[in-house]
This record gives sequence, structure tokens and C-alpha cells, in this order.
Amino acid sequence: MSYNQTVEPHHKLQYSNNVKMVAQQVQNPLRAAVTIVPASGEAQDIADLIGKTEYQEGEDYGQRNPEITPQRNRRWLIRPKSVEIGQTITKEEKFDQAMDHTSMLVRNQVWTVERGVYDRILGVRMVGSSFEIAGGGILGAVHSGKTPSSTSDLPTGNFIAVNAGGSGNTGLTTYKLRAATEAMELQDFGLETEDEVWGLITPKQKTDLINLAIATGSNLDPFEVKAIRDGKPGTLLGINWLFSNRLPVDSDGYRLVPIWTKANIVCGMWQDVEGAMWNNTERKNLPYIFTDAYPAAGRVEDAGVRVIRCNEA
Repeated sequence: MSYNQTVEPHHKLQYSNNVKMVAQQVQNPLRAAVTIVPASGEAQDIADLIGKTEYQEGEDYGQRNPEITPQRNRRWLIRPKSVEIGQTITKEEKFDQAMDHTSMLVRNQVWTVERGVYDRILGVRMVGSSFEIAGGGILGAVHSGKTPSSTSDLPTGNFIAVNAGGSGNTGLTTYKLRAATEAMELQDFGLETEDEVWGLITPKQKTDLINLAIATGSNLDPFEVKAIRDGKPGTLLGINWLFSNRLPVDSDGYRLVPIWTKANIVCGMWQDVEGAMWNNTERKNLPYIFTDAYPAAGRVEDAGVRVIRCNEA
């Protein structure tokens, strides 16, 4: 074998299969908390929204037909730019790693693209060493209208104030959690349907959550509390919790903690994580590996998402 290893058809197939196998093993946890659907074309409609209506009572001997016209709207996912990573293989042992689905080379390629999928679902992008709201997803803007000609940000009323409850505790509190879930329940999210409620927190809010569990007392399931303490996804206080260091902060430096219902967040996959390999003629014909995905996500309805501002000072 030489450094200028020729990439044969069976090498291409092997690497592609390796990526698919690893992608099934290391999928980011947000995938389980949203609705994944296949997508195609320039734009994919995710919901034809029909505004809520109330019935009316008829009149005795009334001859008029009731006319109650709900407000209509449509929401879209736009075909996204790819999330991608590539690498030229400069050593023979790395070529062997590309042929091994258990190697760190393949796993790193997949994990890197999965982080991009994660950020698209959450609606953030990395700026320097921190994250900001961008694109669609849970936190970002969503395309709406008869055609995807306009975008709608998450309304300011969907954000829970950092000092909500006035208790002096500006972290993650039971008051804020109840305010978030109550607001969604008042909009019939989690009441008329048995939709799962999910929340995403950083290690700082994990500490707050453990303290809340301890303060709440013995009526909580100790196994659920232990799972949260150990950093494992689990249910506590009626919410399925996930942990991440990729949550954004607002302009005041407060961490933005989203709470949402699973059915209300749709992630369209124009292409899930896939890999390819070829000889790079611009780099001495060395083998080159490439991994990418085309995900886009958005909210079906804004009312199914709430964001809690938390002070981490």
C-alpha cells in the first residue's frame, strides 16, 4: 500500500456503510425530542394551521347558517445548506481507520455532522466560544405564509422573565417551570393531546433542578432524581430533561432554557447523515473522506414553546 492509495468502489461503499452504521449509534439526543420527517424540493410545508374556533348555540326557529371562519396560515421548512465535514487522508493508517467503523476517525466525522444537526434543531449557531439564536428550529425564526416569503420570531410573550416569581432566585425555579408549562397547557398543549414535554438545560440548571428535587421532598421518585444527578436524560417534574452546553444566552447574558412539546417541533431531513470517499486530485490524488447532512427544523405553533431566562452568576 502506498500513500497515494487508490479509492476503489468497494472502499467507497465501505466508508458509506461505516458512516451509516455509526450514525445510527451516535445520534444526538435532540432527535428523540422532536418529530423527524423526510423532506424534498425547494421548500416543505410542515403545517397548514387553522386557528382555534368556538361553537355557537343556535336560535329557536333560526334560519341563518352559522359562519365561523378560522384564521389560516402555513408554515414551511426551506431546503437548507448542508452540514458537512471533510478530510484528506495523508497516512496509510488513517486510510485503514476510514475502513473501520469502530475507529475514532469515522466517529469524529459523524459526531461533527451530528452537532450541526443538533444546532439546526435547537435553532442556534456557534459564534466564538458561545452560541446565539439563528435559523429556525426550536428557538429561531420560522417561515410562514401562503408561500415561504416571511419569517416569524418566537414571540416575546413566550419568554419567562429572569426574576419571575420575585423570590430572589433568578436561576431555574419551580415558579418558572410551572409558569412555562402552565402557559402551554392554557393553549391546550399537553392537555387535549398526550404530547411529551421536553426541556434542555446546561450543567448550571442541572444543579438547580437537583436542588428543586431535594427541596420538593420525598414525593418524588428517587430513581428519577438519581438519573438527573448522574446526567442521564430522564423525567422530573413532568418534563423530559436533556443536558447540553450549546444553549444560547440573550443580550443580558441570561441563559435561554427552552421547554417544548415533541409533536410541535418538526425536523425535515432532505438528507440524513451520509458519507463518501474519493481521490482528491487537487491534493496529490490522496484519499478524501466527506460526511454531510441536510436538516432544517421549525415550530408548528409558537404556543407549544416556552423559554425560561436563567441567571448563572
